[in-house]
Amino acid sequence: MGRIGPLLAMLLALLMAAPLAAADDAPAGGEPSTSTARWPYALPFLADAAVERGYELPLPRGISGIFYYVERDIEITDIRVGVDGAALRSVSKFLDLGSMSHVSVALARFDVWLLPFLDVYGLLGYVTNTSTTRGTVTIPTLGPGPGTRSFNVSATTDLDGFVGGAGLTLAGGYRQLFAVADVNYSQTDIGFDDRFRALIGSVRVGWNGKVQEIPLRLWVGGMYWGTKSTAKSSVDVPNVGRVSFEADQGPLHPLNATVGGSITLFRRWDAFVEYGFNGQDVQAISAGLTFRF
Repeated sequence: MGRIGPLLAMLLALLMAAPLAAADDAPAGGEPSTSTARWPYALPFLADAAVERGYELPLPRGISGIFYYVERDIEITDIRVGVDGAALRSVSKFLDLGSMSHVSVALARFDVWLLPFLDVYGLLGYVTNTSTTRGTVTIPTLGPGPGTRSFNVSATTDLDGFVGGAGLTLAGGYRQLFAVADVNYSQTDIGFDDRFRALIGSVRVGWNGKVQEIPLRLWVGGMYWGTKSTAKSSVDVPNVGRVSFEADQGPLHPLNATVGGSITLFRRWDAFVEYGFNGQDVQAISAGLTFRF
């Protein structure tokens, strides 16, 4: 069945929402503020209180384009098969499978700061997934006495479809330091009976300042991929019949580290890049551009 890549998930909200910064420090892409100025926008709520305390806020709305690529190992823990409507039975004792998935996602994101420390967003995009599944098949042999015969198998599967989701970001800072916690939920439709569902959480801490008067943010963090799911489908197999199957699968290593940075350009544009890894099987990179208004 190929490597059922839910993965994604998208993803991610890897586009960092800029955290609060003290007015004496680097701005996070917002309009200039002073302790006596009033915030000129309806959102975020409580903005005036934040401005009076000397914080500089990002503009309340953003539209982003994001590209995300990840490759990682997938663990297939159980496969169940049934023919012509028969009850599905596990065949895992005959199969030992694993998969490497390569996933690319193009996302559009719209976000709004509801509070000075709370950003909410929606995601919509398109995902392509190329998976290579390798493993060993063990079958009983015919003839006198018990015995088995094993052989290796390999298959490549290309899948694609739409992904949509939503998430929220909590952000806070002190002087030039900031912390961000993000969680997002997504569903991916790549042709199976059920959509793949994913819950992804991340935490990042970093520095918020200026280089040559250009606002710059650098961070390190970690991410957890809650993307375990069951792929279900049915196919017509010649000389066999209608074969239904289910496969329980998910990331072999759901935790990975991240490092990244972002800059603010022309006051309304933010660009970011981030790299994810775990020293074992994960290689991930994301990049994006946001217009704030």
